Amino acid sequence: MIIKDVSAAELEVLVKIWEAGKPTTIKDVWTAVGENKWTYQTVQTFVNRLHMKGFIEMVGKRVRSFEYVPCVTRAEYIALTKGHLFNGEPGASVTDLVKAFYANNNMTKKDIEELSAWIDSVK
Repeated sequence: MIIKDVSAAELEVLVKIWEAGKPTTIKDVWTAVGENKWTYQTVQTFVNRLHMKGFIEMVGKRVRSFEYVPCVTRAEYIALTKGHLFNGEPGASVTDLVKAFYANNNMTKKDIEELSAWIDSVK
């Protein structure tokens, strides 16, 4: 169960766990973020916080390290943590978000086609 949002550093660790696409250890994450960026213990702290907050779970053990997988996808994370921005506040709608993505050139033609097809399917 998701308790609260994550810090920017925790999110960076969560992204590395998503990118791994398989159960991953703290050492794997430490290597992925760059061993010179944070100490192993710092990465371990972030992983433990993500686990306590319910964003990742332990699924096994490799040698002397636990393996972790995400409990939520990137899309679910955004919906769970940022969804409160779209609860009827003036100027904060999903439409405004999509328009902002488009205006900032963050949408490809494929993104637009997929979004359009999805909208047609739920009408």
